[in-house]
Amino acid sequence: MRAPLLAALSAALCALACAGAPATQAGPPGGDRLYRSKCAACHRAYPPASLTGGRWEDVLSRMAPRARLTGAERELLLGYLKANARDAPAPGGLP
Repeated sequence: MRAPLLAALSAALCALACAGAPATQAGPPGGDRLYRSKCAACHRAYPPASLTGGRWEDVLSRMAPRARLTGAERELLLGYLKANARDAPAPGGLP
């Protein structure tokens, strides 16, 4: 009786821990998916908030050729990264 209860409790706690908070990403639609498919294919996907928008511009100028990004993909990705960067304005324009 005790083992099934512990197993159920463990499974529930595991599910809650893995679920996490829902991601609220700003920027153009599809930017997150493009970031994960192009950038995380070769290395870990760094959180967009780990760098400022200007620094993301520098990184993307070096990495876009390696990732074989089209001009449109580069702009989409840059919009996503800058909208979620460390120095991006807070949602609703509040500091």
